[in-house]
Amino acid sequence: MKIILFTLLLAIALMAPLRAQHLGSTKNQVGIGLGAGLPYGGLGAKVSYNPADQFTLFAGLGYNFVGAGYNGGFLFSFPTEKQTEVYLTGMYGYNAVINVEGSPSQQKTYRGPSFGLGVKINSLRKQGAYWDLSLLVPARSQDFKDTWDGIKADPNIQIETDPWPVLFSFGYNFPIPSD
Repeated sequence: MKIILFTLLLAIALMAPLRAQHLGSTKNQVGIGLGAGLPYGGLGAKVSYNPADQFTLFAGLGYNFVGAGYNGGFLFSFPTEKQTEVYLTGMYGYNAVINVEGSPSQQKTYRGPSFGLGVKINSLRKQGAYWDLSLLVPARSQDFKDTWDGIKADPNIQIETDPWPVLFSFGYNFPIPSD
């Protein structure tokens, strides 16, 4: 019984500091972000809402160098008292683009799920504002893979870069006052 009580008290003591949270991760917080990467639809903006502490829903819209890119998803932040917060994210929307110069028929945006890990660097100057950096792994569609294989096999097309297996994003997010 003493071991169970000691374990329970130790668990409570270790979890107590994890209860702190930043304004950008609190329930009912709404924010806007500007940035680059999948959560921002390419080069664009992201709107976020926290339906619960540490849980954020977002939608991003931007330009992905072929047309409009969009994504919608979630992120779960791990509570901390530090200036940085680590989070897990998942989203659905654009996660690949093929852009063959001079061939509009071979310019296409592909959609699918993407998952990743990121960090929020909370502002010391503006409460609720933060820099957002993430690494994302896109689950690319079979349609994308087939099209890409066809392009690689075409001797008339010079490939400048292969698709990256891991993508990154960054942006600056700030709260919308709820007065």
